Amino acid sequence: MNQAAESTGSTSQSTPPRGHVVVGFDGSPGAERAVDLAADEALRRHTTLEVLHALEWVELGHADDHFGQQLREEARHIVERGAERARLRHPELSIRSTVEFANAMDALEAASDRAALLVVGSRGLGGFAGLLLGSVSLPVSAAARCPLLVVHPDHDTSGTDAAKPIVVGVSDDDCTAALEAAFARAQSQGLPLRALHVWRYPAMMAGSAGYAPALYDWREVAHATVTTALAPLRGKYPDVTVVEDVALDTPAHALVGASAHATLVVLAAHRKTGRFGPNLGRVTHAVLHHSEAPVLLVPVTG
Repeated sequence: MNQAAESTGSTSQSTPPRGHVVVGFDGSPGAERAVDLAADEALRRHTTLEVLHALEWVELGHADDHFGQQLREEARHIVERGAERARLRHPELSIRSTVEFANAMDALEAASDRAALLVVGSRGLGGFAGLLLGSVSLPVSAAARCPLLVVHPDHDTSGTDAAKPIVVGVSDDDCTAALEAAFARAQSQGLPLRALHVWRYPAMMAGSAGYAPALYDWREVAHATVTTALAPLRGKYPDVTVVEDVALDTPAHALVGASAHATLVVLAAHRKTGRFGPNLGRVTHAVLHHSEAPVLLVPVTG
């Protein structure tokens, strides 16, 4: 497979700076929404936006490879359409359009090594209409090595309802990087931050007469978890209005419910390696499928 990439222009820079924003674009509705938010984020960060399209095609080496030439021209047309959408949204933005001759999943995963943020639509072209998360976005969510923003085709990217808070999931596991990203985003957008911790009774407590759930102050334990997690960041971001929220629920159900009243949902991406490579936990998987707001996954390293 030819892994070469080619630029189709549209920027004054020959190579985007490391740490820019990369968005995958295949022309699908989800990818169009992804370009909208990627352009917003690149402008907010004062950096370049790279619109990336992947074409999986083996060069035959024939001078009369008309079919291959057609595919390459169509790929360039697609990526320029994505770049033009971003340009119309933010004319002052520095934009680079790139065609990678590679599998889409491989191209996006590789892009996560050069990007500060990778943005993808939840479902691309060619999938089943009933799927909420596609065959590319799901494995990329599990493998991206930089923060990943996942956008559904029906997510509102118009910016007309920008007063909703940013929701960040707070867990007992390490979620420091996700909290940092959520605070930074809330500060840059002037939005409140809702830090949500979901608590469930351990099975031994729920089923034991000696630990009746009705007599156990779960709220005190849950609030202590949130307060402890947020303490290091409150001083760093004093202008961010923070609401500490706890719920007695399943994490996936509570986070999906919170997404209906959120501008963005931020989660720590705790990845596990199984028989078929890296994969997401059940909670992250469910939120990616059903969230009513875009989801930012922040990888947990170490």
